[in-house]
Amino acid sequence: MDIDDQRASLCAAAHQLAAAGLATGTSGNLSVRVGDQVLITPSDSRLKSLDPEQLVVVDLDGTVSVPTRYRPNSELHIHLGIYRTSSVAAVAHAHPASSVAVANIVDELPPIHYAAATIGGSVRVAPYAVFGSTELSEVIQVALYERTAALMRNHGSVAVGGTIETACDNLELVEWLSDVYLRSVGGGTPAVLDGAALTEVVAAGARRHYTPFPGRNR
Repeated sequence: MDIDDQRASLCAAAHQLAAAGLATGTSGNLSVRVGDQVLITPSDSRLKSLDPEQLVVVDLDGTVSVPTRYRPNSELHIHLGIYRTSSVAAVAHAHPASSVAVANIVDELPPIHYAAATIGGSVRVAPYAVFGSTELSEVIQVALYERTAALMRNHGSVAVGGTIETACDNLELVEWLSDVYLRSVGGGTPAVLDGAALTEVVAAGARRHYTPFPGRNR
């Protein structure tokens, strides 16, 4: 598949993410990888009105490889760092309110609902580092180890997947889990599922050909 074949699907995912309220204004950025090239949203773009021609193609070293008047977004280091250290094909990053709030009060979002099994269980919180920095890229790679999503202190959330649709689904799931957590702690200490329970969920989902979160059964 050619990198340009991904333009329409990346824009559709961006529009859906914005429509779900996970990306406001110029916040949030998405990318997909095909071979040694990455298609990424441009700087200062609004996901709700993103156009395929605005997307920027870069090499894995960050060099723009297809001439354009647009610049890659400021979080390019996050995306490239993940691609260089994993086999994922898509990355989604945004600043949804509940995810930001949870990232500011815990070091790890515990598995308070069985749907957490689909992203690896608990969600780690990467320490704060200034946006656009290589330091931020590095701490996110650590937080994503054996996970498909992570939270970012004083910043937002990031998720990965084999497709941009899956990465966005994972991002939406983290926001929903964060919202549930915030509602739960208001009434006391939330109940948390252990590793055995999460393993059972994964096995049950495989038997039933079912993933336990709205929007993920595509």
